[in-house]
Amino acid sequence: RALQNRVERLEQRAPQDRSLPDPTVKLSAGRMAETAAGRTDAVAGISQKIPFPGKRRATAAASTREAEAVARDLAAMELRIAEQVRSAWWDYYLSSETNRLTRESRDLLEAVRASVDARVAAGQGNQGDQLRLANETGQLDKDLADARRMNATAQARINSLLDRKAGARLPAARLAHLPSTDTLNNLLARAAVRHPEIEAAKLRTMAYRHRLTRAKLEKYPDLTVGLTGADVDSSGLSPVANGRDQIFGSLGFNIPFWQEPRRAMIREAEAGIRETAALVGAAEANLQFRVEESWSRASSSREIITLFQKRLIPDATQAHEVALIAYAAETAPFNDVIDTWRQLLAYKLQLAASRTQLGKADAALRSAAALDLPPSR
Repeated sequence: RALQNRVERLEQRAPQDRSLPDPTVKLSAGRMAETAAGRTDAVAGISQKIPFPGKRRATAAASTREAEAVARDLAAMELRIAEQVRSAWWDYYLSSETNRLTRESRDLLEAVRASVDARVAAGQGNQGDQLRLANETGQLDKDLADARRMNATAQARINSLLDRKAGARLPAARLAHLPSTDTLNNLLARAAVRHPEIEAAKLRTMAYRHRLTRAKLEKYPDLTVGLTGADVDSSGLSPVANGRDQIFGSLGFNIPFWQEPRRAMIREAEAGIRETAALVGAAEANLQFRVEESWSRASSSREIITLFQKRLIPDATQAHEVALIAYAAETAPFNDVIDTWRQLLAYKLQLAASRTQLGKADAALRSAAALDLPPSR
């Protein structure tokens, strides 16, 4: 909202810069000089300063480019906020998924508890198994508390970014669509051409070029044209006084005598051009890094997700089932059950984390490549 109002404020500069200065009116009265035509009772005049051709146009063009640059800053800000909202949402998803998976794993342990207690009561197990089970359950309770804290933090962040009241409820987090990634070269090309950060820097370079034109025109004088009239009384001292009023025009100009301030204006504009040109290069380099880094993270996360879904989790699930059967048949220790259960839970949590990383990488990529560029205002 601040940037929106700043754009509106700067857009009002160009009409001011294009306008002529206000005319000046001068009135004179009192004991004034007397001519042969009669005594002058009053003098009134109006004058208008006219800047040298091109000065107003160059100044207005610079103001227009600066307003357009801030409008592109606004678009870049919207991209960054959209990225932050998406990133916070993925934190919300991860904490919710961690909570769900941890509760499911705790239910699995509770289902095993009856079997362990029965074996211990029958003298076929040992209390060490019960202690291990109780320890794992306690650890899960701690993980659940951490997940609830992460969930509350993520919700608070989302509400803050969306300017919602503290504690406002959010819909349940569900797995969002994980988009495919465009080719790296296409994304780099799009960022270089369409990203508002680069456009803003280029517009500021153009603004300084207009200011340089304005500075170079300062060596030429501005004109001041005027029209003056005098009210003459016919009862003057001269016997030939006729009381004929006087009217005459005037033409003046300033003398651009002090050149050092004007040379300083030129040097300032030239330094501004170099400054903003360097900012264009810096923005291009930064966006190139952001696109490449985000694209690499997205590609890596996608590969890891496929690995978890197709190999690691199915294998871990099978290993846990085999361990449960072996424990029931008294051919494997209880530690095998816990170890395979813990491994399966870890893989499921890592899958959720990898999906989160992919979502965050996609959010960063959409921002860096300006894939969600807001509509032109």
